[in-house]
Amino acid sequence: MKRMAAVGLMPADPTEAKALELLDPYALRAAGLDQALPLTHFGRALFHLNQRRGFKSNRKTDKGDNESGKIKDATKRLDEEMAIKNARTYGEFLHMRRTSATDPKNVPTVRTRLSIARRDNAEKEEAGYDFYPDRRHLAEEFDKLWKAQAGYSPDVLTDELRDEISVIIFHQRPLKTPEVGLCLFSGSHGVPKKDKRIPSAHPLNQRRILFETINNLRVAARGEPARGLTRDERDAIVHALDNKAHTKSLSGMSMKLKALGKVIKLRPEQSFTLQTANRETIACDPVRASLSHPDRFGPRWSMLDADAQWDVVQRIRAVQSEAEHDALVKWLMATHGLDRDHAESTAKAPLPEGYGRLGLTATKRILAALEADVIPYSDAVKACGWHHSDGRTGEVLTELPYYGQILDRHVIPGTYNESDDDVTRYGRITNPTVHIGLNQLRRLVNKIITVYGKPDEIVVELARDLKLSEDQKRDVQRDIKKNTDAAIARGAKLSEMGVPDTGANRMVLRLWESLGDDVMTRNCPYSGKRISATMLFDGSCDVDHILPYSRTLDDGFANRTLCLKEFNRQKTDKTPWEAWGDTPAWATIEANLKNLPANKAWRFAPDAMERFEGENDFTSRALKDAQYLSRIARTYLDALYDGADGKSHVWVVPGRLTEMLRRHWGLNSLLPDKDGAVKAKNRTDHRHHAIDAAVVAATDRSLIQRISKMARKDEVNGAEEVARSVPPPWEGFRTDIETQLDRIIISHRADHGRIDPAARKDGHDSTSGQLHNDTAYGLGEGNSVVSRKPLLSLKSNDIEVTTKGANIRDVDLQRHLERITRGLDGKALEAALAEFAATAKLPDGTDNPYYGLRRVRLEETLQQGARVEVKDRNGKPFKAYKGDSNHCYEIWRMPDGKVVPQVITTYEAHQIDVEKKPHPAAKRLLRIFKRDMVAIEQDDKAIIGYVQSMHVANGLFIAPHTEANADARSRDKSDSFRLIQMSAGPLVKANARRVYVDEMGRLRDPGAPS
Repeated sequence: MKRMAAVGLMPADPTEAKALELLDPYALRAAGLDQALPLTHFGRALFHLNQRRGFKSNRKTDKGDNESGKIKDATKRLDEEMAIKNARTYGEFLHMRRTSATDPKNVPTVRTRLSIARRDNAEKEEAGYDFYPDRRHLAEEFDKLWKAQAGYSPDVLTDELRDEISVIIFHQRPLKTPEVGLCLFSGSHGVPKKDKRIPSAHPLNQRRILFETINNLRVAARGEPARGLTRDERDAIVHALDNKAHTKSLSGMSMKLKALGKVIKLRPEQSFTLQTANRETIACDPVRASLSHPDRFGPRWSMLDADAQWDVVQRIRAVQSEAEHDALVKWLMATHGLDRDHAESTAKAPLPEGYGRLGLTATKRILAALEADVIPYSDAVKACGWHHSDGRTGEVLTELPYYGQILDRHVIPGTYNESDDDVTRYGRITNPTVHIGLNQLRRLVNKIITVYGKPDEIVVELARDLKLSEDQKRDVQRDIKKNTDAAIARGAKLSEMGVPDTGANRMVLRLWESLGDDVMTRNCPYSGKRISATMLFDGSCDVDHILPYSRTLDDGFANRTLCLKEFNRQKTDKTPWEAWGDTPAWATIEANLKNLPANKAWRFAPDAMERFEGENDFTSRALKDAQYLSRIARTYLDALYDGADGKSHVWVVPGRLTEMLRRHWGLNSLLPDKDGAVKAKNRTDHRHHAIDAAVVAATDRSLIQRISKMARKDEVNGAEEVARSVPPPWEGFRTDIETQLDRIIISHRADHGRIDPAARKDGHDSTSGQLHNDTAYGLGEGNSVVSRKPLLSLKSNDIEVTTKGANIRDVDLQRHLERITRGLDGKALEAALAEFAATAKLPDGTDNPYYGLRRVRLEETLQQGARVEVKDRNGKPFKAYKGDSNHCYEIWRMPDGKVVPQVITTYEAHQIDVEKKPHPAAKRLLRIFKRDMVAIEQDDKAIIGYVQSMHVANGLFIAPHTEANADARSRDKSDSFRLIQMSAGPLVKANARRVYVDEMGRLRDPGAPS
């Protein structure tokens, strides 16, 4: 737009440019071939081309994609139809279709939509497109239009400008190369420090995986101990897999364990052990299976050395365009002597996507160890002189640095630019729970080091059970096998659909399955429109985070869903309720929630963000995260010690052991619930974490070994017997813990938003919450505002007259609608409304003045202080929005001594150079943000709490610092707990003030305000 405005192809005035939207772009694109257009009208036609520049195939993304085949078929049909119609360009073709319509209400669509129909004399109906333009059609139209118009305006429409505008419209950047992480062993024992992970399709990576898998096989028979494979047996299995007859698709290239047992001549009573119960087959090397196919290299693939094989693979992976594909085919023919058919098939060969965990150096060394002996991966790593959990570098650290510097093998790599912040520079772990947990761990440990010095020993509670019994192992393996079978079934389904069997595509299929048990109820959760299997990979759908990732950092499966792309764009960076909660669309969304799993459905609630941030929700979703967090935390903490003394300064305690000892030492009764009952753990009191910490600190390694040993023999009673016999660490241990609990102050993270005054001036500020509601209101008289709502979206409460909400503005219409919908609800009400709008006569025989009505005007009151107004150039408001979130709560003392409360909305907080004061001479006494910690004095006793919410009329709602999930419990009528509510006056009388609690729980109280 800027470039076209600079050369006269668009008006410089935005208002004039906006007026061009009233012109029919298809008529301009057709007329421009034969007659002179005003330059700005020609610019309108070019801008329309820019918005619909057509499909351009990408060999990398389209490989094996059945959708790209549908598009090419539709493109061929378009060429044939344009020839029949004598249409010189695609724009002229569309204009002919539109002008040929005899019914103005039934004009053929110009959009390309997937539909089910019988095309090209097919025997049955199939999913496809009637017509589909590719980039060639639009580029040819651009050239013809420019050539025609250049004859009328040669001084402006030069060849140089044509080339420049053409690049702007049609240039398509190549796919961005993904950032590749570091090898798990980078910088260790000869592995380069910055050794990057190799692609999964690297032939050596797949050989390592194959040998690793087969080396883990064990053989057992009833009454005999399990044994590993012999070298000859292992090699025989590898040979059988490498020489399996090729199947039609790559997914069939595997062998069942029973068949492999026959290969090594197992006796009838022998079988592979429970350790492989999660799989019934072992897959062949997918790279070898794909490229040794008779239609590709055939047996010649095995004759290529590793470097030559990798050369072929990386050339196949690099192809993105048709030109690159053609060049690869020629190279295969010239370099490897393949004929054209074999070269074409090789260039299209399916290969594994993504990257492995190891670099080339580590892969070669570990593969050599796996091939040399029948050993598992862990032993192969040890044979190379490494240990995958040892991250120590030998450097003596005085405090913990940002985790990305230590755990560089586990993070998505950063920029390594010294001028960037730590997260940008060193990268981060994508799991949000682990990312936040490690940063909090660093703050705590560094504070302890500052106050007390470096700890000699650090104990971490591991969120997992002790060693499993055989029965528990079988349960776990059963679950693993169920998940594995589901993944295999999805892979087979993808192959049937002609879609690459990748992790990302299997995830799309899994998300689709989670939309409902019945395929007929698998709907877009944001629109209620059905999503069929044919729509999954045709570009119609997006994978979206239900609660915005930018605000939750939650990338778990429960927070992801499949939706239609157009509604994902409407949703933007909002929760479903924030996007549609106050709109007619919500009824459809709400009705569809019954089809979703419970762990997804709750995220559509109005308070979903509050629930996400609450303690209970965090606990429920954090178990698996905590298992990984505790392991990686040990590696992180190990970096504090150089290992020179040969001691292990950091070790772990199993979580189940903590639970048993806490119970047997009588510590659960220290925090009874609201009814005085002693539960296993009172999770409504944050101090239960302190009790766990005390137990962890009092546990020694010999005790863990004793209990773990007993647990192997008896999964419950053995461990309980040992735990029951262990006395408390010292006499009076329980009393001492009780005394400390009374002194503990829980620290809560305040939410002050992310307002950056410096960035604000440059327009780069970021909001700390939603600025306003989505509904735009027209302005009426006084405090009244008007909005429009679709007729069929009205509910009975919209039609009833109310003094609190919105009413139908047209009184006569309201009475008619009340008459026809009296006693109706749901579908019956909707049908009555539709019938009313479609009826030309009223019951008394007069004309229906509302015949054909589609939308209804609603009027309501919106106070000036609650509005976000939009003004015209003259400063006059012409529409308004409802303000949304609050930024902070303030208390001011007026010149006459009166205390006045004030809430600063998020919208107001983000306005430039605007200070809100109730009076020029008023003095601010208090400013409080959500989750700030406060002290109030009641009955000569100080209460420490945190702010849960704030309102200008009701004041602050405060929860005592020990209370967890306070908001939900306060709203629960069956729970006796209630938040402390205090308005401005009582807050001043109670000497309310902000207090500060550091990472170690130390309170800093500035004292009562003067």
